[in-house]
Amino acid sequence: MNSFVIRRIRSISAAALGAALVVGLGATSASASHFRASGPDFVVDGQVATWVVTTAWEANDADSFVGEGGTTEVLSIDSYADTPGEGTGTGVLLEVISEVVSDEPLYAQTVETFRGDLSSLGDGLYELYIDNCCRVDDIENSIAEDFSQWVRFSKTGSTYSVAPRLSVPIIYAPLSITGVTTLVSYAAPGAVSWSPVSDENYPYYGSGALPCSTFSGGALQVGAAHCTGGDVYTDIYTEGSYWAFKVQIADAAGRQSVAETLFRVESTPEPYIDRHVWLNGGARAQFWAYAPDVLVSSWVIECTNTSDAGDVVSGSATSLPITVNGFTGGEEYDCVASATNGAGTGSSDPGDYVITAPSLLLELQFSVGDFYAGKTAVVEGTGLDPYTDYSLVMFSDPLPLLEGETDGDGSFYEEVTVPEEACIPGRHELQLAGTAGDSPVTTSQWIEIDENCIVIEIRDSAWGDDELADTGAANAALPVGIAALITALGAALLIARRRGETTV
Repeated sequence: MNSFVIRRIRSISAAALGAALVVGLGATSASASHFRASGPDFVVDGQVATWVVTTAWEANDADSFVGEGGTTEVLSIDSYADTPGEGTGTGVLLEVISEVVSDEPLYAQTVETFRGDLSSLGDGLYELYIDNCCRVDDIENSIAEDFSQWVRFSKTGSTYSVAPRLSVPIIYAPLSITGVTTLVSYAAPGAVSWSPVSDENYPYYGSGALPCSTFSGGALQVGAAHCTGGDVYTDIYTEGSYWAFKVQIADAAGRQSVAETLFRVESTPEPYIDRHVWLNGGARAQFWAYAPDVLVSSWVIECTNTSDAGDVVSGSATSLPITVNGFTGGEEYDCVASATNGAGTGSSDPGDYVITAPSLLLELQFSVGDFYAGKTAVVEGTGLDPYTDYSLVMFSDPLPLLEGETDGDGSFYEEVTVPEEACIPGRHELQLAGTAGDSPVTTSQWIEIDENCIVIEIRDSAWGDDELADTGAANAALPVGIAALITALGAALLIARRRGETTV
């Protein structure tokens, strides 16, 4: 028998949660649990067994469970009714061959894969068992600090029969603070019975697995509608409290596997802004914010100009990222995140996330009817990353018009002359590009020239059919030195200055 230490991890994928919760609270984004849980995933291919154990924690900053290269021993048992973990060692080992850690929007998870050759086993009943995993403190319905995982299978000749496998590992689920029912399904093809596990390592609240719950046929429902015996949901499930549920799944022959889930009652979010990227030349930004330990039903980002309190821009969303439009280039903004769920609304502190909006300007010093070659364009940038590349490119085939480096303040100013080789008949995009916050920032204008190199159209947006001359389509993902060069050439201004429309 081999024990393991759990890894603390930071955030669960919204997709994974959505798959795990058949009916949840309707929330779409969150971050972080403190707890390790697992769903059974055991298969035998030929004589080789693979056991995948999935666990989840709030941050990827702790030791692993068994750890890559560690082993656990196959145990022989007399009956599926035997106490888990007390079988006889066989000397056959499964080794951890991989350990994959991933950060997701709600929590982070670690997946360890055990693998081993079972060919030396005789006919009989067997078990894989691991224990001494760490739990979050203060689980309301369990005083145990450790918990175990096991899976049981049988061998007859060269045939292996394995326990049922969960369709989706159930890692973490929120409980409503108001008593709205949460439904979790422990679907496992081949399963005929599901039963809550309550042993000396997992004492439950009173005689039941969870108060105000109903568990039948692999479906667990927790909510005020399921309270009995005078229980009052809101008195029991207090804000931010943790609850656990462990289920044993068995097939008709009695082969078993177990899964354990952490529940957390929703609490008022305590959000923070993690990062942002600039779009549309700095006029727009997308933000990623997080609220540890909770699900969030709606987000708001509000940014206030630090030198003009009347200049406030904001955006809202039910999922990440949150888009905010209307920034003024070169201005500094103090951004605050607000997050709402059933427990209330919480906000980050002013001053925690202050940003400066970049600005890219493309002014074409020509108009319709002018001869294109020899005309000029003025390019200017502010609020960019210091000492980073900027460029002006003409698309179709990328034709670089200008490349340079921002100064120590993240600024630049240049006047560009259109070369004769830019006289390519057709439609073109002129794209100016730089970098702000380590992310690309671009702005573009579009022009059309005839076979005599005469400008016949100037636009602030692309044509609906996106047709460009055979110099190639613009690609905002190109290296800055190429992508930016495109913008300065193509957009023409009517006598006065025209500001280019920025693009993602």
